[in-house]
Amino acid sequence: MKKLPIGIQDLGEIRNGGYLYVDKTGYVHRLMETGKYLFFSRPRRFGKSLTVSTLNEIFTGNKALFQGLWIEDKIDWQPRPVIRLDMNNLPYKERPLGEVLAEKTDFIGESYGISLAHRPTSKDKFGFLLEALSAQGRKAAILIDEYDKPITDYLEDQERLKEIVPVLEQFYGVPKSLDAHIHFAFITGVSKFGKVSIFSDLNNLNDMTMDRHVMALCGYTQAELEGRFGEYIDAAAKRMGISRERVLAGIKHWYNGYAWDGNAENSVYNPFSLLNFFAKPFFKGYWFETGTPTFLTKLISTKKISAYDLEKIHSGEVGIEASDVSNIGAISVLFQTGYLTVHGIEADEYGVQYTLGYPNEEVRQAFNKYLLGDYLNEPPNDVDSSISPAMRNALETHDWGEFFATLPSPLTRSPTQ
Repeated sequence: MKKLPIGIQDLGEIRNGGYLYVDKTGYVHRLMETGKYLFFSRPRRFGKSLTVSTLNEIFTGNKALFQGLWIEDKIDWQPRPVIRLDMNNLPYKERPLGEVLAEKTDFIGESYGISLAHRPTSKDKFGFLLEALSAQGRKAAILIDEYDKPITDYLEDQERLKEIVPVLEQFYGVPKSLDAHIHFAFITGVSKFGKVSIFSDLNNLNDMTMDRHVMALCGYTQAELEGRFGEYIDAAAKRMGISRERVLAGIKHWYNGYAWDGNAENSVYNPFSLLNFFAKPFFKGYWFETGTPTFLTKLISTKKISAYDLEKIHSGEVGIEASDVSNIGAISVLFQTGYLTVHGIEADEYGVQYTLGYPNEEVRQAFNKYLLGDYLNEPPNDVDSSISPAMRNALETHDWGEFFATLPSPLTRSPTQ
């Protein structure tokens, strides 16, 4: 069996390192043919960075890496310069963001023999680099991965946001006035922040997040699961001592369910959870464990949204599409970060109405654990290891006294507890 590419986001490493790769180049080609300025949102660890890596290899003309893949004979493989920024890997927590962006842009310029030292700001450097590359007859492709990471890292720090957002507004606004010098631009992120100029100034940006043609660009479809992971499915069944059918049913219950068009038949599996399950294999929360949503649980508590509400909630298009960094909408953030997904869409002359809910058992169990921990002012691990089992045992034995003793109201606690 080929190795599982857990946590690997570089196409070259996957293809050359003997890792299992599910061919997504047909969807990538669809992106390239759709338009010039594209935005695509998916939750963390869903394959956005691998998509950016794939585009980078395509635009730099690395045809050999795509041997045997769908796109191999579909494009001319003419290499062009790429301005690639991974915001997740920039040290903006240690240094001013403007300084970090300027340094990174200088580095990219040097790789193409262009000095940007005479340009004072990251905005000026970015613009001059695009113009200089174009003057050489080489319009650049712009690839920005996790554009919103500096924002999401400081959602609870409004003072820091006041420093960060203007820098990003100026930097991301550069392409708008330099259209003639740009070949293609692809930007990914988790959340869509409406007041950041990537969406206000760059108003020709096409949001592909809910486009049905690229619904399965990130994540694995049912056909991809059964067609590419057959050996792993059989191995999991043997190790767990259950049938192949039960393994498939369990995987679907725990890790499938992510849909952006409301059609369950088009839903995809969480790739990070699926790969980790095949590596173990145990049915548990893998994706959820990689990021503690303390901000989200606080936000839900502030907005007075109950766990029951999240099982089925209705929202208009504005409610799920964009957020304001100074006034975060709980439902839009929950949807964009992957804790809610689309279960249904109704459209009429009055607009579009979405029905949202948990995508699968992994998110349902884990998120309720965190919500319960926030309610009880207890660490989630304590909820999982002691409180939840005690509550379950009390319910099974109909011991209501023990149940309510296990679940005290925070209002009855002393200030020191």
